[in-house]
Amino acid sequence: MKISILGSGSNGNSIFIEENGSKILIDAGFSCKKIEEKLNSIGEELENIDALLITHEHADHILGAGIISRKYDIPVHITKESYIAGQNKLGKIDENNLRFINGDFIINGDIKAIPFDVMHDAERTIGFRLESRNNKKIAISTDIGYISNIVREAFSGVDVMVIESNYDYNMLMNCAYPFNIKARIKSNNGHLSNNSAVKFIKDIHSNRLQKVFLAHISKDSNTYDIAREVLERELFNSNIDLDFEVALQDFSSTICEF
Repeated sequence: MKISILGSGSNGNSIFIEENGSKILIDAGFSCKKIEEKLNSIGEELENIDALLITHEHADHILGAGIISRKYDIPVHITKESYIAGQNKLGKIDENNLRFINGDFIINGDIKAIPFDVMHDAERTIGFRLESRNNKKIAISTDIGYISNIVREAFSGVDVMVIESNYDYNMLMNCAYPFNIKARIKSNNGHLSNNSAVKFIKDIHSNRLQKVFLAHISKDSNTYDIAREVLERELFNSNIDLDFEVALQDFSSTICEF
């Protein structure tokens, strides 16, 4: 399998996955033109994408989804709850390309998508566990307020994980956000802090885990360096050797193949 984080943060999220020639995007929170550019930067073309999988209806996850589906005739896999809540942002999607998520589904016989519910302040938010026929596994959750047992099960035994590391607690408490926004972010239906993300990574770590991407770094209550340093320090203190990368907002990660 191959994975590249095309961009992650409050201004847009999208992840490229490939397995055996089947290519998908998880979320399309940038404009169609921007996603075209981001895919081109890693040597890929939007016209070759086989499916678009949506985690929830917030604009930073679906901004370009409707346009991409219409322009390139790409199926959109989305929960009915997220579709209804985000219909105005999506616009009209051809009924042949509108695929409501209702349990596990398979793309081109190559990628099994296993959706799982997560706590976040959207109408409904899901993450995805993706499995290949040769038993490669990825788990993805970029907006999540709380690590439930469902989430733990979805991330268990994976080769690659993409997990939110949204805010630094001290920065959040001292930033310019009004109190109600701060309370929402750090609630169980908000976002995951650096410390919570690192604790989860340490708890779920196994010899199988090859790489971690820290995603959805806040531009106002976190920094790439802080998120990186927190994980680096805790892995060192726990004597865990693990490759990790901080996903950037404006630049695509190099393709990770495993």
